[in-house]
Amino acid sequence: MRVTVPASSANIGPGFDCLGVAIDLPFHLDVGQSQELAEELDERHPASLSFVASGGSGPLFAETSIPPGKGLGFSGAARVAGLAAASLQRSGAIRFPELLAQAGKLEGHFDNVAASIYGGLTATNNETVARLQCPPGLSIVVWIPDNKTSTNLSRSSLPSSVSFDDAVNAVGRSSLLVAAIASGDLEAMRAACHDDLHQPARLANSPDSAEAIEAALAHGACASWLSGSGPSVAAFVEHEQAEDLSLALPNSGHCKILQVAPYGISVS
Repeated sequence: MRVTVPASSANIGPGFDCLGVAIDLPFHLDVGQSQELAEELDERHPASLSFVASGGSGPLFAETSIPPGKGLGFSGAARVAGLAAASLQRSGAIRFPELLAQAGKLEGHFDNVAASIYGGLTATNNETVARLQCPPGLSIVVWIPDNKTSTNLSRSSLPSSVSFDDAVNAVGRSSLLVAAIASGDLEAMRAACHDDLHQPARLANSPDSAEAIEAALAHGACASWLSGSGPSVAAFVEHEQAEDLSLALPNSGHCKILQVAPYGISVS
């Protein structure tokens, strides 16, 4: 059995811990027997931990193009894959609401696991997930620097409270962003993607990531944001501009031109 789960980019600017997008970097998890280039996992791997915690048994093998520690949902995809594999092994089925609750609890937040489970663009309140149709004609350019980020360390740098005005502005931008995505209004997406809740604290320690966001917006992106806790940066851009935008981003990282993964978990 092979379970495949897409990577994700969480937050999409102001949608802290509630918005995410699945991207076409897959995490493949094989149960019992390796397929293709999959390598056996040790017991400390997040896929192994979630698989065993959910009652799974047997050797696991994985193959993935998701880089760990880069803010592209590596641990989330691995945990979702392990939980899904255990559920299939136990009962022959995947119960998505239960899977969301388990994965979000293990991950500590739900935005990236929701996108990996359901695919596409997702919004969640940790219990319910709504899927959004990505505006047509867009690619996702991901800028990936050499350094890594610890999600726990990154979260420890965030403020424990924000002002009422900042909270109102965040709600307004995230609401506008969802409406802009749903209606395909690229100009409104660009206006909505700014964030004051989590990105300033995180970008203070990642000046190259801040530069990449600004460069993306200056070279045609209709939205650009710190992907998850960073240090990677993601940007929505029209297909025909993706190559030029990727060449404009800082030399301290490399770029991948990707697409929204329209589907979440698949089994073969």
